[in-house]
Amino acid sequence: MAMLTVGNLTKRFSVGGGSTKVAVDNVSLTVETGQFVTVIGSNGAGKSTLLNLIAGRHLPDEGRIVLDGVDMTDWSEHRRAAYIGRVFQDPLQGTAASMTIEENLSMAAARGRRRGLRRGVTAEQRQRFRELLAQLELGLEDRLRSDVGLLSGGQRQSLSLIMATLTKPSLLLLDEHTAALDPKTARQVLELTERIVSQHRLTTLMVTHNMEHALRMGDRTIMMHEGTIVLDVSGPERNDMTVQDLLDEFSRVRGHKVLDDRLLLA
Repeated sequence: MAMLTVGNLTKRFSVGGGSTKVAVDNVSLTVETGQFVTVIGSNGAGKSTLLNLIAGRHLPDEGRIVLDGVDMTDWSEHRRAAYIGRVFQDPLQGTAASMTIEENLSMAAARGRRRGLRRGVTAEQRQRFRELLAQLELGLEDRLRSDVGLLSGGQRQSLSLIMATLTKPSLLLLDEHTAALDPKTARQVLELTERIVSQHRLTTLMVTHNMEHALRMGDRTIMMHEGTIVLDVSGPERNDMTVQDLLDEFSRVRGHKVLDDRLLLA
């Protein structure tokens, strides 16, 4: 049974003057358990909207979303958070700046559980958090009581990734989670991503503008354009693809030549 099934998903947004824009247009997608899918396409292609629909930030106008055999199309974002981990493009979004590192981790560990009056971080939790943070090799295991607002963007994004995967979610959504980082830090966060996803065999969707990352990471790549999926490759076909092949395919669906992957941002 597929881990994630998206069926005939459509989302429209009002753009003023009584007009609407179709951001996601009748998209169907099946992702198997443990599969790591990279998602590419230009700005406005519908990539982030698709992730927002799956996460529950937006509700679809049409279509269904089924995760682990459970139809959660009408579920709230909060309810889905028990099953879905997410890391955003902005490092500030995934963490609470005014809380300490251990408080952020404790909050992530309680995701999906009923919250009542309970004592603070336990010694057992603190030890587990130290062990998890030590894997980052950023020295954060010795700063558990430091406010997250004091961390760098790379440190916060690494912490966000640990928090999103702390409870081993059914699905991990990564929305251009290295785009706001410098190249060296982005590379470190991507390496951490690969390590965590592989270690826990997490079913993952990762939106990226980087064509090289799209082909190197994971085991399947889909390309979106104008709210639809126009390319879906995996296996030997994907292994043999180059960045130029992706650019050529994008040129074909867009109707004019794209000479540089930076133009995919336009």
